[in-house]
Amino acid sequence: MPQLLTRTDVAYIRGIPEIPGALPITGHLTQLGDDHATVCEKWWRKYGHSVFQVRLGNTRAVIVSSFEDCKKILVSNSQGLIDRPKLYTFNGVISSTQGFTIGSSPWDESCRNKRKAASTTLSKGTLKNYYEMFDLESYCIVRELQRDSKGGAVEVSIRPYIQRYALNTTLTLCYGIRMDAVYDDLLREILHVGSAISLLRSASENYQDYIPILRYLPNNEKNRRSKDLRERRDKYLNELLDKVRDMIDKDTEKPCISAAILKDEETRLTGVEVSSICLSLVSGGFETIPGTLVSCIGSLSTPEGQKYQETAYQEILKVCPNLEDAWSSDFEKEAVPYLNAIVKEAGRYYTVINMSLPRKTMSDVRWGEAIIPKGTMVLINAQAGNHGKLRIYD
Repeated sequence: MPQLLTRTDVAYIRGIPEIPGALPITGHLTQLGDDHATVCEKWWRKYGHSVFQVRLGNTRAVIVSSFEDCKKILVSNSQGLIDRPKLYTFNGVISSTQGFTIGSSPWDESCRNKRKAASTTLSKGTLKNYYEMFDLESYCIVRELQRDSKGGAVEVSIRPYIQRYALNTTLTLCYGIRMDAVYDDLLREILHVGSAISLLRSASENYQDYIPILRYLPNNEKNRRSKDLRERRDKYLNELLDKVRDMIDKDTEKPCISAAILKDEETRLTGVEVSSICLSLVSGGFETIPGTLVSCIGSLSTPEGQKYQETAYQEILKVCPNLEDAWSSDFEKEAVPYLNAIVKEAGRYYTVINMSLPRKTMSDVRWGEAIIPKGTMVLINAQAGNHGKLRIYD
């Protein structure tokens, strides 16, 4: 009987230390609390192992913490870690109608097609096709912050403006539409639902992903909320697609992923795959970009940060003595190294998704003397890796 209470999908992995204190049934879930990345980082410091294993209910997971180990396991085993586990709440309930996002799709031929199409659409070579979009959205942020703050006399929150910027770029790419108002009802609904769904990916929110009996409890609030969010997301995704159909009928559509598919110009992807790509782009960018930019701007707004602002301004003048040229064309090239360093540091310092989406080994993965078996969940602690020892960017 005790073995049944501690059994996991993958047996104990010899050669990789396990954090002590796991309980029957729940494993380490209760110890991890609400902030898994921070707790795992503390375990790394306390026990001296950057790579260790834990029990999440009936699931065995390997946690990778240091920058060097994160880089090593991802680079040397890129194919071995290309798969994704299926989690009951996100993959089974929320994603049952629109398909999986690219980041949560188990590896198969369909996932290969989606990743290839997305990487082509977002490659460095195709970015020049989006210059007008970046120019427009950047201009709108500055214009409306100036207007709404009455030239700096009134305090305003910059987050809604940056959220609209991030969402409009993906909406333009996927559907050929944008939202002009910062507090547009549809825009706010997309942001609210998307943020709520992202929380349901967290292990701290979903014990039922790892303790199956919880899924069948009466009055399951987690399932009810997941289905409600799924229906609300389906509604606005269908509404966006209907807008594209209407524009096609009126011959007013703009080049975008959805229009190409609906007009049968892109036949190598199925409708479900297109929905998955659009869903991935729409739901992904509006969280990571605003989080990073708000943190960066907040840091630069402090007395200490204003010194960096002044240095950045002087560096811009060295490259573009005429500031109008910098404003009109700087997004087309990365000519100011100091600004590039600020952007990279912003991404490192404030890790928006502190524990990366779970991966699953497609085959046995060797780690030192240990063998991580096929089918094992691997979690990359991005927060711990980013906050490791100081290093120079390549």
